[in-house]
Amino acid sequence: MNFFPPTIGLDISDSSLKAAALKKSGGGLFDLVAWGKGYLAENTIVDGEIKSQDSFQKTLAEVLTSQKSNFPKTKYVVASLPEEKAFSRILELPLGLKEKELAEALKYEIEANIPMALDEVYYDHEIVGQDAAAGHYDIMVNAIPRRIVDSCVDFFQKNGWQLTALEVDAVATKRALFTGPEVARESALVLDIGAAKTSFLIVSEGVLRFTSSNTVAGNQFSKMLSEHFPLNLKEAEFMKRIVGLDQNHEKGQELLGVLQPGLTALRDQIRDYINFFETHPASHTLSESAKKISKVVLTGGGAALWGLGDWLSQELHLAVVLGSLGKRLKFNPMSPTKMTLEESLPYATAVGLALRNFDELA
Repeated sequence: MNFFPPTIGLDISDSSLKAAALKKSGGGLFDLVAWGKGYLAENTIVDGEIKSQDSFQKTLAEVLTSQKSNFPKTKYVVASLPEEKAFSRILELPLGLKEKELAEALKYEIEANIPMALDEVYYDHEIVGQDAAAGHYDIMVNAIPRRIVDSCVDFFQKNGWQLTALEVDAVATKRALFTGPEVARESALVLDIGAAKTSFLIVSEGVLRFTSSNTVAGNQFSKMLSEHFPLNLKEAEFMKRIVGLDQNHEKGQELLGVLQPGLTALRDQIRDYINFFETHPASHTLSESAKKISKVVLTGGGAALWGLGDWLSQELHLAVVLGSLGKRLKFNPMSPTKMTLEESLPYATAVGLALRNFDELA
């Protein structure tokens, strides 16, 4: 019987912390027993690196011990690393390499494909496919600066936590949103709109094959609205969720006009990434149903912009859906920790982190 003590998934960004804790339920699903969010003081984390451990610990304690939280008493945590600071590549290496030869070849390829010296990064790899005809493995490599990892490890060690894993946030997001047999037959682009960044992930046949990010995100949209309308940032957030891009509403039409530059930038970036994926030689080895992007999946707090999915669907001529945690979580409407679909959007990464140990032991 597999056993692992309660573990908290902790999604860390430069401005906030989001945490989630799970327990097993029936039918391969999980109960969300606790979830919460806290905002970090300025300069607590800078460029992905924890600069003020005291400030970080203060916010973490507030999240885990607030009156509304129900986090288990545990020292175990799985924490995220920022995708925008990671270097993710799919490398091609010859079939038939022995383990030692593969390790040496990876070092050479990593040094040739990332703009940092090998001794300045930590890296791992996963074989995600192979092309027997061309005679090579497809190997996903993730590398991240040591200074970011070391600052995180140092914090948890000094503050009595047992850090079971560090994982690039995009990997955790994929774990939370993609499961089931249909995943192995499709390709999708995930648009994860956070407060300060938007991440673009391509998941094909259940494998994370591409990641990128930019700064066209929720805070920028709110600032654009607050500068146009007589609103503060909190009121602008409310307007995004209530009025949104409703073309049947006068204010919705005006809001679309204000946000058009940012929305157009997101649309064009999505088009570029879809074209890159669908024309890349690596896509030729996929099944016929996975060679094309079939849908865009929206997640992150910024995905709560009302009408965004409809607007993107019309512009891209693709299905656009909200990312659902319902394939991993058992939502109980009577639970004191009940979560609506809109509330769940910012928590995909934290839930994916909390799922890691369960999935590893499955």
